[in-house]
Amino acid sequence: MALKSTLGALVLAGTLLAPTQAHAAADPYVRDLLILTEWFEGQFDNEEQVWFEAYPDMLEEGKKAHDRVHAMHRRISMPELGEHVFYVEEYKDNNPEDVFRQRVVSFGTDPKAGGIRMRIAFLRDAKSVLGGYHEPSKLEGLTLDDLFFIEQSDPNSNCDVIFRRHGTQFEGKMTEKACVFGEGERRRYSIHNVTLSEDQYWRADLTRLVSDDTISAGHPENEPHEMRRALPFICNGRFFSNPSSTFDDGQTKIQRFSDKRLHSQGGTFTVEREADGQMFEVLMRTKQYPFYAERPDFLYFSVRKEGAQRSEVFTVNDINSRHMGATLPGMSAYCHRVGYEFNEALEVLDPAG
Repeated sequence: MALKSTLGALVLAGTLLAPTQAHAAADPYVRDLLILTEWFEGQFDNEEQVWFEAYPDMLEEGKKAHDRVHAMHRRISMPELGEHVFYVEEYKDNNPEDVFRQRVVSFGTDPKAGGIRMRIAFLRDAKSVLGGYHEPSKLEGLTLDDLFFIEQSDPNSNCDVIFRRHGTQFEGKMTEKACVFGEGERRRYSIHNVTLSEDQYWRADLTRLVSDDTISAGHPENEPHEMRRALPFICNGRFFSNPSSTFDDGQTKIQRFSDKRLHSQGGTFTVEREADGQMFEVLMRTKQYPFYAERPDFLYFSVRKEGAQRSEVFTVNDINSRHMGATLPGMSAYCHRVGYEFNEALEVLDPAG
């Protein structure tokens, strides 16, 4: 009897799974969905763009410089929206406290639309999950009741973004003039154009007035925020009471600092030397110089006293370095990539070896 029940369950499971498997086999966007969502996950920053726009004569006359934006995308579990769901949190001007966007987005294939559909949801109580990228426990238990879509208040509006693959990148756009909101003279439509590759996330995010198409907020479509993938690091360090010390000699008093977050796209943190109240800034930046043909990319790591004109700078030509640090008179700072395993086997560090 138990055997018959088991066989019956297996037959039923096979009956239920067969259409799904057949659908997946007939869906040409399943693999693209996996690639897109893998690339979408993580952190992105346009520090490089902001840096170059501040460089003399680099910003074209009449154009407005971009704000610095840091975007964080964390995968979350929310089956009601599907298998590929993310919490989005963004802040401006290198200030994690200046959060200006919090969203929940979901991805799914849409063969009829010819690509991958991204749905954008707003949070009813955004403050309750603020900081959720670094504290994922805040995101646990989110349900559809915690979200709302513009379409719920305006059934004629459609704010979905359709992604299509073009070579080694995905390009996503809203249907033209479909994401509409606001009232009267302030009624406007949103434009959300995205180009996503393995290492870059470019986004034109603006609104135009329905009445005459003038820009209400944001930069023109051809002037996107050019964000690049930011690799996360955790940093520790020490101050020595003897300003000439560079190591622990067993006699010098030591002040330690630990678990400071840093990222590779202009990430910074500050730390105070308690002995005299002097503040120090630690910065990491991956540089891509268009001016040079040979070895144009490098990882830039600096330590600067607050208010000082100069900083101690260290550069590494391997932009994929996972562990780096600096030892200075009276101070040391060292960082490792999140996920880095110390004492890794040589074949992991150098598969070609």
